[in-house]
Amino acid sequence: MTMANTRDEDIISKEEVALYDRQIRLWGVEAQTRLRKASICVVGVNTATLEMCKNLVLAGLGGIGLCDPRPIGECDLETQYYFGTEDVGKRKDVVLAERLALLNPLVHIEAASIDGLQWVDKYDLVVAVGNVDGLPAMREINATCRDAGKQFIGADAFGLFGYIFADCLDAHEYVEEVKGADEGDTSRQVLRASYKSLDQSCAASLNITNLKRSLRKYPPLVFICQALALQGDKRVLGETELSDIINQSIQGRGIPDGMVDEALIGRVATSWGTEFVPCASVVGGTLAQEVLKVVTGKDMPVNNWFVYDAIGGDGIQCTI
Repeated sequence: MTMANTRDEDIISKEEVALYDRQIRLWGVEAQTRLRKASICVVGVNTATLEMCKNLVLAGLGGIGLCDPRPIGECDLETQYYFGTEDVGKRKDVVLAERLALLNPLVHIEAASIDGLQWVDKYDLVVAVGNVDGLPAMREINATCRDAGKQFIGADAFGLFGYIFADCLDAHEYVEEVKGADEGDTSRQVLRASYKSLDQSCAASLNITNLKRSLRKYPPLVFICQALALQGDKRVLGETELSDIINQSIQGRGIPDGMVDEALIGRVATSWGTEFVPCASVVGGTLAQEVLKVVTGKDMPVNNWFVYDAIGGDGIQCTI
């Protein structure tokens, strides 16, 4: 762990064993030790951020650096449940760090800066939640992480939709439990997976020839989420503008006309720029699970897209 930490990183205390007893039984001491030594930077504070951070703090992550200098507005009080009327006008990252610290004093939480060139070196993983005005765009943060050899997750939740994108670099190593022939017989298998950057994934050529078969492999929502992830801001988008952005994003990639229908584009355009707590909670909770996979090295993180449609309650993974 690279953030300030006063605990002995290699020894789990009796207090921690008692506090994290259930999850230690679930994933073992080794995974818990990796978790308590890990530090992440979270860029962007919204409802999905709150849900993710709450879960990670309660799980015993070593440290979290929060970066979102925007002031809390009255509209944030409707969905971002850790903020109260007394917080209006204060920085989101500062207030959220204070609230999260109350959940688990063993976790080091601070408001962080991503200015300069070396900020990313302090962390094991960077999570960008949405694109925040005044901060580097998600694709820029991903590029910075790649250059520094750091893993990256991008995510967002808007209205009834959300997505998660993971870039765990070219050779992410993880452990999987493999069932043996006899009941209760398992073995540990060390595996590796290769990931793409956000720019590489959003430019990947798919050369789809069978539309019906491809719809089962690539949910149309993923192409909308790719286009939105590359957007550097959260301005309100009309249906026509969003349609143009998506068409530009998929042009020349072998994705046939009709892959993304206008009705879905209209629903996403209506949702863009809004927050719906139940949907954001699902995305934020799933995001926390993916972070845990990355930092503990237990099970493979999503490779590389997860999209969620709250209308049908569908969460789908695909690789692009």
